Amino acid sequence: MKKKIAVIGLGEFGFALMRCLNEDGHEVMAIDKNIEVIEDAADHCTTAVCLDSTDEKALRSQGLDDMDSVILASAEELETIIVTTDILKQIGVKDIIVRYRTNLHIRILEMMGIKRLFNPEDKAARSMAEEFSHKGMRMSTIITDEYRIAEVVLPKIFHGKTLGESKLKENYNLNIVTILRKGSSDSSKKEKIIGIPRAGTVFSENDTLVIFGTHNDIDRFLEIME
Repeated sequence: MKKKIAVIGLGEFGFALMRCLNEDGHEVMAIDKNIEVIEDAADHCTTAVCLDSTDEKALRSQGLDDMDSVILASAEELETIIVTTDILKQIGVKDIIVRYRTNLHIRILEMMGIKRLFNPEDKAARSMAEEFSHKGMRMSTIITDEYRIAEVVLPKIFHGKTLGESKLKENYNLNIVTILRKGSSDSSKKEKIIGIPRAGTVFSENDTLVIFGTHNDIDRFLEIME
């Protein structure tokens, strides 16, 4: 569903987030105090505004209370985070999402009543660490503190079996999002996506499973490959 989203703070992460949201079809307002950054952002969003987010009058003038979500994507200066967040709360923004950098940031923001906090560096680091921890893991994307999506090499015990026979849901509480399958010939190195697998879908030896589940359930599944 198309949403109206504002991204405040166009550092490397904020800029990439703005661009991705725009490409996904959302109505995106980009806000930053650097005019050169705003000029670069103009082609990748619906509206690009140059202002200091700690300027209450300037921020109020942007109609942010009409946004579905406002994302404070920069976590460089604690004072800026606190002041901007406080203004957004006073404006009456429905959904405030704030990037944090330290545990101090978390404590202060939680005291301010902010429930949606994120740290992209922490998630990326945890995901990479998990890839090194298990030989069957190809990729891991942390969704929340409880759930993640992972690309896992098909265990040998499932070669030639159907999805129904593998009992991934019953035995491991995992959902298969899709299957990545290598070409049948040595000359074809590209992987193709096998849509949404059905119970009768037969696993192939070189398949990679894209699975969704809790951290604990995925770890338990990976143990059968150790």
